[in-house]
Amino acid sequence: MYGLYGALLLWALALYCVRRDLARAWAEPCLRHPVMVFEGDDWGYGPLEQADALRDIARVLSAHADAQGRHPVMTLGVILAGPDEARPDEAEACVTLDDARLAPVLAEMRAGVARGVFSLQLHGMQHYHPAVLDKACAQDPALQAWRRQPFPATEDLPSPLQSRWTDASSLPSQALDGTDIVSRATAEVSTFARIFGVMPAVAVPPTFVWNDAVETAWAAAGVRALVTPGERYERRGADGLPVDSGRLYRNGQRCASGLTALVRDDYYEPVRGHRADRGLEALARKWAQRRPLLLETHRSNFVGRQARHQDSLAAIDSLVAEARKRYPTLCFVSVEALADAYATGGLALLDHGLPARLRALPSRLLTTGRRRKVLLLLCVLTVFAVALTV
Repeated sequence: MYGLYGALLLWALALYCVRRDLARAWAEPCLRHPVMVFEGDDWGYGPLEQADALRDIARVLSAHADAQGRHPVMTLGVILAGPDEARPDEAEACVTLDDARLAPVLAEMRAGVARGVFSLQLHGMQHYHPAVLDKACAQDPALQAWRRQPFPATEDLPSPLQSRWTDASSLPSQALDGTDIVSRATAEVSTFARIFGVMPAVAVPPTFVWNDAVETAWAAAGVRALVTPGERYERRGADGLPVDSGRLYRNGQRCASGLTALVRDDYYEPVRGHRADRGLEALARKWAQRRPLLLETHRSNFVGRQARHQDSLAAIDSLVAEARKRYPTLCFVSVEALADAYATGGLALLDHGLPARLRALPSRLLTTGRRRKVLLLLCVLTVFAVALTV
């Protein structure tokens, strides 16, 4: 009898330890069918060979469709501007994506949207903060040379400087002025609308470093959804790495800013050796959790010094083909459509029934990290406590 009481006490302790995680996991809506989206960052301003890469990606994606006839979607996290080589010493001087020289890139973006294989989301006016980069350039001749190139790739910048919403000209980074943040966040939304003729529905912060001021400004300017890694980083530490703020996000969460959050915490980078098996493992894990698979990938897989263009195309092609075989009900939708479903409770994508939540809950809780360790430890202790009654 004492062993049974001990087991109950241990499980009560387990539930108390994970009460917040349990509440969050239970509150997150469940998908009705598996969902897979490719999340491509850093497209837009940059090398002109992007046009050919975008055309090839669109061709590969157009060769596949789900049971509803929808093609796989790659969202393009759009960078709207970058350095003007004619005025390299002017911090705020920039060339925007609608410059005539970038017309082929913009045309392929629009063509992919029309074919239903691309979906555009705001990544930033620049993949850096102009004034911060200017301060860093004053101390680094290599950065000065980078800014003097025609359409340089922002992937070549040091990682801390690619964070747009913190001052990483020296480390640890310092907070930016709130007025500056609001001004720039508002301006990039209006620039996106000017170039593409529509407001950006979704925003994804560069390097996932942002704060409340950014969220609030985006929401006020008309953005509806925010892509996150499930947590938030607000600055760069002395080692240059993003620092966790402790703020967590879940799919479908209504943020204080008014934005609907989505979680992107899986990666598919063929240039790093990722192949179909990695994507399929992630899809199986996310479907067990009844969550969407948003696969983060980058332009650098297809364009640039380290790119493996053909290998990257083949990796996407094989992943989509095998995913369709294993999951006949797999859905291809955009992140925008997914966010709208979470915001409105759309029945076509979401399952609000109790059985779905009960099936998803163990997989959502038994993930890597503290929760898994606590639950597994208490399971062992429970078995031990019950054994005492035998």
